[in-house]
Amino acid sequence: MKEVNNYGKDYYAYKIFENYLPKLKIPDEGYIVVMGTHRCVSFELLCEMYGHKRCLGYDLYNPTNHKRVIVKDCNKLDDLDNIPIAFCHNDIGNFPKTPDLKLHVQHWVAKNTVLGGVILGRNNFNSRKIDMEKLMEDYGFININFKDLFSEIDLSILSSDEISSHMFSQRVEK
Repeated sequence: MKEVNNYGKDYYAYKIFENYLPKLKIPDEGYIVVMGTHRCVSFELLCEMYGHKRCLGYDLYNPTNHKRVIVKDCNKLDDLDNIPIAFCHNDIGNFPKTPDLKLHVQHWVAKNTVLGGVILGRNNFNSRKIDMEKLMEDYGFININFKDLFSEIDLSILSSDEISSHMFSQRVEK
């Protein structure tokens, strides 16, 4: 397995941020957040798009010493860490190896997302078959699976796996 395009400009998150995020209405209130920044290539793109002050990244490590990355074991995120979130990509860990971490972060992000805010994350087509769509609906979100966006945007730059396993969730009620 390749190292997900070395988390560079060919990484799916970078492509989504560059090509699709500008088409979404992101609330003016709240932070732009990446959970799991790794090498910060995609995160830095968000910083350039929305301004460094508005962006926050979280990761267990910060190998690039990015000034806007908070080094934290995200298993320990709690109410003391709460912030208003306008957009978030939950790219922390993965379902095969760290499902509890992935879910803990999803709950924390969902609780902190402002009305109209958007989360990019996995849908029900995940390796653990966790009902992520219901989880987000229970928090007051509507889900838009990527596979349902073909008529609205060109998804040809993403792999079929990336299309089938991801969704945008938008908070419509608190």
